[in-house]
Amino acid sequence: MDEQNKNTGGTEDAFDLLSKRFDSFGHTTPETPEDDVKNSGEIYFSANSDNINRTPPVREQRYGGASSRPANAGRSLGAGAQRASTSARQGAASAKTGTARTAGTTGKKSTKKKKKNSRSNVAVAIGVVAVVVLLAVIVRIPIMWCVNDILAINADSTHIRVVITDNMDVDDVINLLGKKKLVNSTGFCKIAAKFLKYDKKSDKTKRVYPAGEYDLSSSMGLEGMLNEILSAGSEDSTVTLTFPEGYTVSQIAAKLSSNGVCSTAEFYAALSDQELLKGYDFLAEITDKNLRYKLLEGYLYPDTYEFYIDETPRSVVKRFLDNFESKWNDMFAEKAKKSNYSIDEILTVASILEREAKNAEQMPVIASVIYNRLGSSSFPYINCDSTGKYIAAYQEELAAKGVYANYVKSYDTYQKTGLPVGPICNPGKQAINAAISPDSTSYYYFLHDKDGKLYLASTQSEHDRNKAAAGIE
Repeated sequence: MDEQNKNTGGTEDAFDLLSKRFDSFGHTTPETPEDDVKNSGEIYFSANSDNINRTPPVREQRYGGASSRPANAGRSLGAGAQRASTSARQGAASAKTGTARTAGTTGKKSTKKKKKNSRSNVAVAIGVVAVVVLLAVIVRIPIMWCVNDILAINADSTHIRVVITDNMDVDDVINLLGKKKLVNSTGFCKIAAKFLKYDKKSDKTKRVYPAGEYDLSSSMGLEGMLNEILSAGSEDSTVTLTFPEGYTVSQIAAKLSSNGVCSTAEFYAALSDQELLKGYDFLAEITDKNLRYKLLEGYLYPDTYEFYIDETPRSVVKRFLDNFESKWNDMFAEKAKKSNYSIDEILTVASILEREAKNAEQMPVIASVIYNRLGSSSFPYINCDSTGKYIAAYQEELAAKGVYANYVKSYDTYQKTGLPVGPICNPGKQAINAAISPDSTSYYYFLHDKDGKLYLASTQSEHDRNKAAAGIE
């Protein structure tokens, strides 16, 4: 009995603290889009995923379209602590502004409505106080723990990264906040969240919280943290982008930056995030990492994605890799097991096919030429022009750093024996299929004329005749 009195001894002080902040309670929870449950994790195929088209994609559609809500895509908080606290302040300011406008435009009716809302807010606050006291008495939770969880009085302002995964409901989120020491009593917070209707949407269906990474602090309070996560589900903060087959990492980074998703520098940094990369077994096959110009070239699967504006770069990279992993397992894994080549080697061949072939029909036979050369001691070099052109595109940047010659030796297959050190672009479905299942031929040479016609040869003399027929000196 003495212990219970001790735990509840601060009740009178808690009432005083709560009464000072009635106005911050009882506001309505921001609505998330009606589709945040049904679109909780899918990424649809690009319209051009199954055909080879070197022309730019159709203009990007913002805010919706046929693509799904992004998977694993949290809204970025930009500068971390500053943006998180700014978001909370803006939310409170927005709520106050909305009330003022209503009162200013509805005359006497608005006065009545304002009084009604005031009574409602007080009623909600009193209800929360009752829950706090009841829990403190029954469960013997120190009352100030509960107060701090909700109202964030004297709470720590340190920001902590929290990763929300797909299909997490409010209980899952609160459990995670508890593990991160952002709330003290998860049991009380779950009851408070349900009381404040953070568990259900307006149509009474279960609310699913947007997946992604968030920088949160206990100083935001439970409501502030939940609202910050829910704000990532806003439809007006997304952009839908299509990345065609054959795009390089540099092209992808530029497109993300120009559409406000994340900066190129942040994206490049995330591509080298070793903690992130550890989560993908297929990346363990990458060798000679220090010799590659862009480490994940070849692994950012061409597709249509929906991103949040100012999304965390780590989240962006993760969704590219998650999509690649899904597509590889669904379409290519079993075929690849029957080949004598690693995933990295298959992707490297596929990336060359994206650059060398003029259409999808040419890919399997050109793949056979590459593999025939790789399997013959008479052809130490595969001599594909595209490999040298890939690194030459960055000559100015790399020469300024004094490393261009080193990269040429790693990529240019007129100087590098066998395959280049890694892929030279991000190949699509048809190129990967051709790299896994090439035609069976005796060809060791290929070339194109100016119209894209393919010429094949088994010997040097045949190749020379083809060059003459194609008008190549």
